[in-house]
Amino acid sequence: MTIYEPQEDSYMLAEAVRKHAFGNVLDMGCGSGIQGTAALEVKKVRSVVFSDINKEAIHYVKTNIKRYSDKQCKLIISDLFSNIKGSYDTIFFNPPYLPDDENDNEKLITTGGLKGHEVICKFLLYAKEYLNDNGIILIVFSSLGNKDKIIGMIDRYYDKELLDQKSFFMEKLYVYKLKRKPLIFKGQRGRVEVVTIKKFKVVIKTALKDYNAANEAKFLTTLNKHGIGPKLITYDKNKNSLQMEYIDGIPIEEYFEYSSKSETLQIIKKILKQIYQMDILHMNKFELTNPYKHIIIRDHEPVMIDFERCRMTEKPKNITQFIQYLSSGRIKRILEDKSIKVDSMKDIANKYKSNINKNKNIIDQIM
Repeated sequence: MTIYEPQEDSYMLAEAVRKHAFGNVLDMGCGSGIQGTAALEVKKVRSVVFSDINKEAIHYVKTNIKRYSDKQCKLIISDLFSNIKGSYDTIFFNPPYLPDDENDNEKLITTGGLKGHEVICKFLLYAKEYLNDNGIILIVFSSLGNKDKIIGMIDRYYDKELLDQKSFFMEKLYVYKLKRKPLIFKGQRGRVEVVTIKKFKVVIKTALKDYNAANEAKFLTTLNKHGIGPKLITYDKNKNSLQMEYIDGIPIEEYFEYSSKSETLQIIKKILKQIYQMDILHMNKFELTNPYKHIIIRDHEPVMIDFERCRMTEKPKNITQFIQYLSSGRIKRILEDKSIKVDSMKDIANKYKSNINKNKNIIDQIM
């Protein structure tokens, strides 16, 4: 593997870094270090972490930053965020964004996945978890790498500002500044606000119409004893509201799309253990046929959220509903692309449904 030589995209992003970088900085996929060294020259920057999956790049940068003794520098070998700790005020990334080309000898440093957007989208999914509240992301990408898919991912999680764009033969380059969207949500039944209390993010859910805070608090109290759900902090009967741990992570379907086969199987197994426990407790969650917003993956651990509609029942259907989700539509195609067969899971789940108590080994059978 060689080091990506600075090109026009490198210079465009470096210029954005000089104008906008501040605080503690992460240079993701640092390559030659052109953006990170630009950050070291900015007065508002306190420290820079250079990160790259390529050992050659890290060694190259190490020899070129010795003159910046007035700033804190750290070098980390990491596949995206795999070895990254802490949070940052500025994160920038000049990702590989070209579609896969078998004839490209430098494909490992230029290819962003089969269609060109996969590496960028995976970065965007995880980056928000490493961004301080007022932090920014600076990113450059090409029209050749499925721009619509990338912009769609950006719009889901970030407010964006186009800083620069330039046209070249056959492609257009874009530089964006991103900020995390405000953590306030308003639904039909309630308002959800995320606040920071003693350095911890907390969710405050307050009723607007028919939100049943008492029901959610009751089920969370029991489920927390089994390690399920966000930790309940307080329940206010008079205000029909509750406070709970904020789960900052990735929706299950997007996690499956960009995770490896082994990571995906581990998550499925962990979810099955949780919902089997709910079946044993005779609790039914109801949303597991479409849990996109109800299962969040945080640090490769699944966390179920939103238990307002949870009910006690003699015939819980959590496992059968979740297997139904895995074996239908888009999610089935995602799993089959990873050579994960879901039809056999469905057959086992149907047998399990007939007698839950006699199928204690259901998880081993499915997996």
